[in-house]
Amino acid sequence: MTFTYLFDPLCGWCYAAAPAIKALREAELGNIAMAPVGLFYNPRPTSDIADFAKTNDERIQSLSGQEFSDAYFENVLQKPDGVFSSRALTLATLFLETQQLGLAGELLHTAQIRRYVEGIDTSDTSEVANIAKQVAAEQGIEVDSQALAELLQDGSPLQQQADQMVQQASQLLSRLPGSGGVPQLIMTNEEGQNYIFSGADLYQGAEGFLGLVNTVQMALSGEITPEMMEQMQEK
Repeated sequence: MTFTYLFDPLCGWCYAAAPAIKALREAELGNIAMAPVGLFYNPRPTSDIADFAKTNDERIQSLSGQEFSDAYFENVLQKPDGVFSSRALTLATLFLETQQLGLAGELLHTAQIRRYVEGIDTSDTSEVANIAKQVAAEQGIEVDSQALAELLQDGSPLQQQADQMVQQASQLLSRLPGSGGVPQLIMTNEEGQNYIFSGADLYQGAEGFLGLVNTVQMALSGEITPEMMEQMQEK
């Protein structure tokens, strides 16, 4: 099987889905193609959306149990002259995946913890480069954080590639039936059959989501009927 994960690195609801995506990576059921859709790709002043983001993040925390710390609210959302942009993380996602398959997913998870728990501004290119260096080092891959920070700047060749990746992912998202934005996950089996997991599916946590994946696999392979699948999901 293969999976395509539609997300944005600064999407709070994608952070709510983080336990499910982490469990999927660790289960090694198939390669996960990271497809950032560019929801927050274009920079804007953090002050423009800080109040809305805080209200939304507090709601996500209440519903999902994912932590949004005081350090995040104070050091990121209230950062003087802060810039809200997922561009640096999107570019770093592309760069790390060219170094080793699977590193992009680890980068996303690590960056979410750095931002929402530790209060690190992951719109900052230097911070993103340092996180990417750490993630790569844990897999025995050496990354020059200063050189990477330069690649993460506007106008770099890496940005041109990222622009294309974002455009393609955004177009894919728009073609999904009843698309409700990100996060969404497309599972494709060996026969080319697709199943789309919605955000609500991904918010079930690690155990609940992996159970759902197993149920969908059985349904696609004909081991259980769609009616049986619905009954299992209702329990």
